[in-house]
Amino acid sequence: MKLNIAAHKTTLTPEIKKYTTIKMKKLCKNYKQILEIDIVLEEAHTKSASNIATAKANISVAGPDISAQADEKTIFAAVDELERKLIRLLEKNKSAHNPKSTKFVKSKNLINKLFRRSGQE
Repeated sequence: MKLNIAAHKTTLTPEIKKYTTIKMKKLCKNYKQILEIDIVLEEAHTKSASNIATAKANISVAGPDISAQADEKTIFAAVDELERKLIRLLEKNKSAHNPKSTKFVKSKNLINKLFRRSGQE
């Protein structure tokens, strides 16, 4: 798994980089299908914006890539929100590409009931 962290309009401090790395490594431990993660952290330096920190991620997996964005008041909160969004998207992607997902099992059972011969019951 390759992890790329970049900063836009902000400085990437060692604390931010370490925090982001820990959060993304936790994702990679739970979801083995991740090939690469690209993260861009950005801060808006205006006083009028309520959400001044943005974290964007693009995850390369087998199949279509997964992208998410989180806007919060601090970089750390944006990384936390980004992690929550990515977990939901990875779960959705995992169940969509899993042949033993509940949709497949339910339809398989329904087909078996419909085409079951009367002598086999």
